[in-house]
Amino acid sequence: MKRLLTLLLCAGMALSLCACGGSAPETSAAPERGDEVLTSGVVSIDGICVDDSYVEEEGSPLKMVYLLYTVTAADSNLETDSKYTELTINDSNTYESEHYGPEQCKYMSSYYYSSYIEDVYVGTSLKVAATFKIPEGDLAPGRTITISDSQIPDMEALRLSTDDIQRFADQEEMAQAMDPEGYAAEMNRRAEADTDTQEQVKSLINGYYWSCYLNSITYELEFWAKDNFEVRTSLGTSSTGTYSVRNGYIFCTYPDTGYTVEVPYEIVGGEIDLDIIGAFDVR
Repeated sequence: MKRLLTLLLCAGMALSLCACGGSAPETSAAPERGDEVLTSGVVSIDGICVDDSYVEEEGSPLKMVYLLYTVTAADSNLETDSKYTELTINDSNTYESEHYGPEQCKYMSSYYYSSYIEDVYVGTSLKVAATFKIPEGDLAPGRTITISDSQIPDMEALRLSTDDIQRFADQEEMAQAMDPEGYAAEMNRRAEADTDTQEQVKSLINGYYWSCYLNSITYELEFWAKDNFEVRTSLGTSSTGTYSVRNGYIFCTYPDTGYTVEVPYEIVGGEIDLDIIGAFDVR
C-alpha cells in the first residue's frame, strides 16, 4: 500500500508539471542496496575505498580513491593496467585513473598497480588497483558510480553507489582490511634482514651501480661500503645517503629530509636483481 501511494503521488506531481508547461528535472537515482552490479563477465569489484590520510595540498578537496577489482580471463587472453580506467559519478563527472607511484599502493602486494600493461592469460586471474583523485563533494552519499575501461568492456555493466565506499584512516588500515595476506607479506619484506642476508646483499651491491630511463630522465643508483648510496640523474642532480637491508627491500634514506626510497630486490642463483624502475617510477 505504501509503495502504491508513493507511485500515485509521483504520478500526480508529473501531471502537475505537465499542466504548468514545465518538465520534470532529469536525475540519476543511486542504486538501492541490493541493486549494485559488482560482477560482470570477466571482472568483479573487490571494493572501492578512500584513504582519508591523503592530502593533495592544503585546502584541496581532492581525495585518493581506490578501485580494487579482479580480472579473470575465461576464454581469451586479456590486458590490463592501472591507468585510463574511467569512473563516472551521477552520469555527470568522469575521472580517469592514474598511476601515482609505488607509494600509493605499497602495502597491498596482492594487487597489480602499475602504468605498464600486464597480460592476463586464459585460465588465470589478476587483482588490479586503480587510483583516482576525486573531490570530496562528489563522494557524498546517494550517488551512482559507473565504470568503463577500453581494455575490459565488461566494466560498463558494473553499477555501484557512493554508499559502497569504505573509508580508512590510512593506507595500512586499508591494506589490512582489503588485502590482509598482501599486507602481511609486505610487512615481512620490510622487516630488517638477518645478519647473513645483510652481508650477502652488501657484497652484491657495494661497488656497483644500476641505471634506468624513466619519464625522459636517466637515473643511476650506486652503492659503496659500508652502507652508502648516491642517486645521480641526467638533469645534473646528485643526492647521497645511507641504506639498510630489509628482507625484500633496500631502504635508501636521504639524511637531510629523512625520505626513504624503497628499492625492491631478489636474490636468484647468487645474483641480485634490483627493481629501480619500480622504486623511481612515479608515472
